[in-house]
Amino acid sequence: MTIKEVLDKTITFFKAKGFHSPRLDAELLISHGLGLERLQLYLKFDQPLKEPELEKLRELVKRRTTGEPIAYILGKKDFYKNSFLVNKAVLIPRPETETLVEMAANFIEGKKPLKSFHVLDIGGGSGCIGISLAKEFPEIKVTIIEKSKEATDVIKENMVLNQVSNVTIYNLDAEDIEGFVEEYSEGHPAFDLIVSNPPYIDIEDKEVEDDVRKFEPQEALFADDKGYVFLKSWANKYSSLLNNDGMMIFEMGYTQGDAILEHLTKLNIFKSVKIKKDLAEKDRFIAMAK
Repeated sequence: MTIKEVLDKTITFFKAKGFHSPRLDAELLISHGLGLERLQLYLKFDQPLKEPELEKLRELVKRRTTGEPIAYILGKKDFYKNSFLVNKAVLIPRPETETLVEMAANFIEGKKPLKSFHVLDIGGGSGCIGISLAKEFPEIKVTIIEKSKEATDVIKENMVLNQVSNVTIYNLDAEDIEGFVEEYSEGHPAFDLIVSNPPYIDIEDKEVEDDVRKFEPQEALFADDKGYVFLKSWANKYSSLLNNDGMMIFEMGYTQGDAILEHLTKLNIFKSVKIKKDLAEKDRFIAMAK
């Protein structure tokens, strides 16, 4: 079979399975399996494939048909301006979260010069938020807190991949702010910007796709108190580490805006609390200024 025949057959198969992007999935899997760029598939349409190559592609297709996300099969995901290694220990970076990075970058840009500017990323996962900011602004310092040892290892790999040296990682439970302050080696930590994409999905949420529940880390997705527990807890606890004129930006569920806005406003610890929308015009971020 040629590359074209395998590609056409895979696209047809994925369409029958009801995949959202059958052509893209097929192109990504086949190019990955053959060690080619996607464009090269079309430049080498007539190239015949040997049995070991076909067998490798069959295995990749089989994994995809179980519902395993493409990013886990490829072992990487493009996010913002960079590429990040991912595995089942970390949440796959979402396009919506790129808007959080853009909001954070705009805030940082307005604070130049940045010699002492310090960012905290709570619950870093793959490190995509903190590392993106660290690479965009090499003069700032970025601290990431991540509970999972396996996820912490992924962050370290992504630091190397993206060639950043201005990131410090703490393998700690973000709920234990006292433990973080104690571990922090430069006295009492103080940050100009605190960002987070915390677990914010209600475990009973019926909109969560089966494949997300099956393959992605549950502790990075779901939270008690109908998804609010970490949004409330981290905003409250970590406000004490936020400098005056500093900003907190958290991602949240698109139905959570009104309730979390009311809760955080009543705390009376922020100068302003505002809801920000994503590119789909849905409530997606809560920005808290001190």
